[in-house]
Amino acid sequence: MFERARRSSPVRAPAPPSDIVLDVVAFLADQGLAGTPANYELGHAYRTSRESLVARAVDAITMGGDRLTQAQADAIFAAHLRPTVQPSDDRSRVQEHSLQLSDIAADACAVTGQFGRDLSVGLKASNGAGLDLPVVVGAMIERTRTTEEALAKAGRAIEDLRQDVGAAVGDEERDGLTGLHNRRGVRSELRQANARQQSVVAICDIDHLKAINERHGHAVGDRVLKFVAASLAESCDPHLVARWGGEEFIVLLNGVGLAEATAVVNRARVDLSARELRVRETDQSLGSVTFSAGVAQLNGRKFEEAVADATRLLLTVKSGGRNQVAR
Repeated sequence: MFERARRSSPVRAPAPPSDIVLDVVAFLADQGLAGTPANYELGHAYRTSRESLVARAVDAITMGGDRLTQAQADAIFAAHLRPTVQPSDDRSRVQEHSLQLSDIAADACAVTGQFGRDLSVGLKASNGAGLDLPVVVGAMIERTRTTEEALAKAGRAIEDLRQDVGAAVGDEERDGLTGLHNRRGVRSELRQANARQQSVVAICDIDHLKAINERHGHAVGDRVLKFVAASLAESCDPHLVARWGGEEFIVLLNGVGLAEATAVVNRARVDLSARELRVRETDQSLGSVTFSAGVAQLNGRKFEEAVADATRLLLTVKSGGRNQVAR
């Protein structure tokens, strides 16, 4: 068993908004952490979202009676809070490109408009007696060249904008640690799925990951998460595997019935448990890593209902010994 005895800590209800600041300050004082902006953001995330990845990471340490070290706080902040800045950065780049594109388009319009005005002036100046064709043609060539350059610049800006939008959407739909789809990505896939197609959802939860974190540190725990993610994705291919949150993964299996889907998930469980993991730095064995899973039909029902059923089955497996798949 990876679990070790832990002293339970009381679970408090979220504080009212007016008390959040004092609550966060008290949290930092309890943990012996300095009142830096990063520590305050960590404490705020912990106190206002008890089911978040931040809260789970903090609880994995403090529920055993230990206090957060600054190094642990920094690691949690870097893993779960700093990446959330990235979409804002992407949106800033998209906004910047959009403004540039607007300016380029306006310049192109101005150039063509000026050419029209020049031509009109030339016509009036000639009084119908004829135009100085070399001058007019030269003006046309110059204006055309300038406009082409502006439009080429606009084309490059459009491509940059397209790539940045793609990157922003991709980042928001991917889990930063495992590279799998996250919850947003799963819902995006669901919108594109054929509603008439037979489909099944499975919720998989790594067994004893908190104990691994406590014994070997969160860096090792993160490697275990990445390893399980890769193993699940390989064993369940071509079906979608995504990180659902914490140590939970979700598998969407399309075109198969409940029995076949259960067999796929169970094969993935066996594949994972057959592999022995070791700590890279010490070569210490972690033994086999396993997961428990609940499987429920999705077709014809709301996604949330199927997930709730799969989660209930998962909890039954967890309380009944783990390392099993229930349907």
